[in-house]
Amino acid sequence: MGLSVVCLLMLVLVCHGAGLNDMFQEEKCKKHGPAIRFPFRRDNQPVRCGYPGFVLSCNERKETLLQLPTSVTLNIKKIDYASRLIIAADPDNCFPRQLRNFSLSKSPFKFAGQYRDDYALFNCTSKHGDFDGQIPCLGAPGYDIYAYSSNYFLGYTDLTSCTKMYNVTSIPSEMIDRYNILQLNWSEPAACGVCEEQGKFCGWKNNITNHETECYKKPKSKKGKIRKIEGAGEISANLEVLELFPYLASSELS
Repeated sequence: MGLSVVCLLMLVLVCHGAGLNDMFQEEKCKKHGPAIRFPFRRDNQPVRCGYPGFVLSCNERKETLLQLPTSVTLNIKKIDYASRLIIAADPDNCFPRQLRNFSLSKSPFKFAGQYRDDYALFNCTSKHGDFDGQIPCLGAPGYDIYAYSSNYFLGYTDLTSCTKMYNVTSIPSEMIDRYNILQLNWSEPAACGVCEEQGKFCGWKNNITNHETECYKKPKSKKGKIRKIEGAGEISANLEVLELFPYLASSELS
């Protein structure tokens, strides 16, 4: 079999694998970071590699980032694909700084069962050593920022040197306190959780436009076959390729 046919076979193998396997390509921003795979995709991958709204990116610190439609950025610490759950943190360890723009209404995610409350934020020039409700990461020399929930009786605290800034509604207390951890989950695509439990990959059923997904067996690596093909003089490699594409063998002999 001529070298030209071998080259052609290599091209066919690569193109065939690219059309199927790029949807199952798993990436990471760093070695021990969360795995990025369908329904998520990295921003440098083709659109077909992920579900709408599940785009992740990597910053210069190799953190895995999710940007919500309101321009709020989350640092994704963990993704549980079977439970459809993500653990997120604020990239700068200060969730309150993003509260005014925080909204999940236009994203595929929602709060994962955490207790939510309404809060009022105050700018105070003096609180006489009162640390209850204080948000250290928002403060600066000369003033401190405090957040009080709707259940807090303001008659217990001195607000004479405070100015109310704004209200935030229905957010988990973890976004106000110092834990800097947020749990989010997603409902669609629901079938992907089942795929993960079965040890399979999730992907588009037919094409990206119908938004239907199904489970696929994890594809086997073709690296071994490609290495054999590169050695065009090896008879065993030629035979293996002919078994995969017999029609090319017949055309070469005719």
